[in-house]
Order: sequence, then C-alpha cells, then structure tokens
Amino acid sequence: MLTKLKFDESVNGYALITSDGHPFLSFSLPDEVLPQIKGTLRIHGTDLRLVNIMTGEGIVILARVDPKWVLAVLFDPDFQLGGALSRTKAVVDLLMQVDLPPPPAGLVEEEEVIPEPEEAPIAEVESAMTVDSIIEGEAAPEVVEPITTEAPVEPPKEPVEVRYGCVAHRGERYRDAVTLETALNAAIKKEFANVGIDVLLIVDEKLTVYRLAEQLARAVDKVISIVEWCIEQDILWVECPEEQETAQKEIIEMPLFEGNLDKVKKKHRSVLEMCDGKTTLQEIATELGIPYFEALQSVVPYRGKTVRFIRTDKSSRF
Repeated sequence: MLTKLKFDESVNGYALITSDGHPFLSFSLPDEVLPQIKGTLRIHGTDLRLVNIMTGEGIVILARVDPKWVLAVLFDPDFQLGGALSRTKAVVDLLMQVDLPPPPAGLVEEEEVIPEPEEAPIAEVESAMTVDSIIEGEAAPEVVEPITTEAPVEPPKEPVEVRYGCVAHRGERYRDAVTLETALNAAIKKEFANVGIDVLLIVDEKLTVYRLAEQLARAVDKVISIVEWCIEQDILWVECPEEQETAQKEIIEMPLFEGNLDKVKKKHRSVLEMCDGKTTLQEIATELGIPYFEALQSVVPYRGKTVRFIRTDKSSRF
C-alpha cells in the first residue's frame, strides 16, 4: 500500500504515525514538519479524518487509518490540494483493509531506568577480619571459589522451507523488530530497506506469504526471502499446510492492460503493450532487458484502473 506513495513523483515524503504524533514507518518526511503535525493532532484528536497543513516544505495531508494510526503525506508545494487529498485517501482505503498492529510500546512509554545497587563500602568489608581477630585465633573466613557453569549449547535450528502457502505468525522478537531505533529494527532495514518493515506491519497471523506479496505488490520470492530471514531472527514463524507438499497449486499473476496506450506515459508504453494477460511481469522485464522493479513501476500507476491481473496455475501454462 505505502509503496504507491513511494513511486508517486508528487510525494516528497510520508510516515505512518501514532495518534500522539510519534513517527513509526517514515520515508523522507522532514523533521521540521513534525511539530506542526503533533499540534494538529492535539487540536483535532480522535475527530481527525482528513486534514491538510500548509508547511514550508509543502502540503501535508493527515488522514486517520484507525484509532491508533494516522497517515501523513508530504506533497510537492506546487501540487494541487484536491489531488493530494484524493491520492492520500486512496492509500488510506487500502490500509483500512489491513489489520495493523498496535503501536510498539517504545513509542508511547518512556523506558524505566532501574538504578544500579550501591556497592558495599570497602571499609565495612575489611572490618569483618581484623588483625586483632587473627591474633586471638579466630578462623579466617572460608574463601569460596565461584562456580562457573557452561551455558547449554542450543542445537542449531533446522532450516524452514517457506512456501507461498505458508501463514506468517509473529514471533518472540516481533515487537523488538518493529520498534524504532532498536538494533533489530536497524538490521532488518539494512537488509531489506523499508520493504522488510512493510511486510512485518501487515502480518496478521492470517495472511499467507502469497497474500503478503499481493498486498504489497512485491514479488513472492522477495517476500519469502524476508520471511526466511525473520524466522532465523525469531521475529516470525510460519505454519505451512501439509497438502502443499504434494497437491498445492502454484498460482501466478499476469498483467492485462485494457486501456489506450496513447493516453499513458511514454516511458510506460513498452511494458504496458506487453501486458496481454498471458505473460508474467518478470517475463516482460526479462524480454525487455530491464530490472523487474522498473517494470513494476510502469504497471503500478494503472493497477485497478486499466490494468488487472489474471491468476492461473503455473503448471497449466506448460
């Protein structure tokens, strides 16, 4: 859903923020606009639905997704307000179809600082055994050597084969992974950029890997690699139906363009004219000698309008 904003040339930045103004999933949203966003949220509170803010960086549209989340989108200063409102609402309508997780605790609560216990003064410790007590024949305290035990070595985890029909579930370290500025959050961003966080955000313990890829308009193989990495880090775990082993069909999507090529951007025409409902986007990219990502950018602006996807069993094509 949020990738629609990333590919929109009129969008200069966006963020998914909490109701009290804490940015969570942010892409190029300047820090200078955050005070105005927080002030607007304080004024409107839960009554906020769709609000525009004029800032020095451009027009910011605030739209409520659910009681806990608000989408903030920064548009180019020269972009029309009506277009900014309609494009933001289109993304919000998609986000409302997803069960978003609650804001991580780290965004709304200050971390409790537990003071370290004070060490006993050296003078008090030494007073337990004085020179006089040794002369009088008192036994010296027995020195007990610390007992060290080796930590049990955990057996290596067996690799999990993630397939498109597996249902993704949140693991023990899920909250740590989606909390800003944690080491695990930084690691997944370094490995997969914002796509990794996008995947985690829509994991609702009901969607299969294939559905996750469909919701984000990403290649299934890409989402599988993210899920596999998250399993190794105890962020996710998967439940895979046994019937996949033998009889599960592999469903693929093939774009079909049903519009007028003369009315689309020239840079998109070479891809769209090959969208015949019989060829996958990856095959189109290979045929044109361009990256898959570039082919996807040519299709996304028209999806749901003049481009629809035909689903079929992969084995039936051969």
